[in-house]
Amino acid sequence: MDKDSAARFRKTLISLKGQLAGDHERIVGASSEEFGADMPDINDEASRTMSRRILLEIGDKNFDAINQVNDALDRIEKGEYGICEECEDSIPVKRLELLPFAKYCVECQERLEK
Repeated sequence: MDKDSAARFRKTLISLKGQLAGDHERIVGASSEEFGADMPDINDEASRTMSRRILLEIGDKNFDAINQVNDALDRIEKGEYGICEECEDSIPVKRLELLPFAKYCVECQERLEK
């Protein structure tokens, strides 16, 4: 991948990381509110527990996405960005535009998911 494309994807990834970090802070804040709320009714408590579980799951997925973005930024620094970690072929730019932290080409990703 040429330097201009790498710089463009780096900028995209940094922006995405900022969005994800902001989302993560909001999720943690909402989860904290759920933990601290007083709910005397058993039905309200069940609802609060379910909401808490959902917020924590979303937070975990968000945290994983932040780690994937950080890995992609590391690959840019090493000159390995855009190269499939499985077959070592180039990952198509269209795929990187849709999923800028992709580690695998479509074929390898499909094979790994099976």
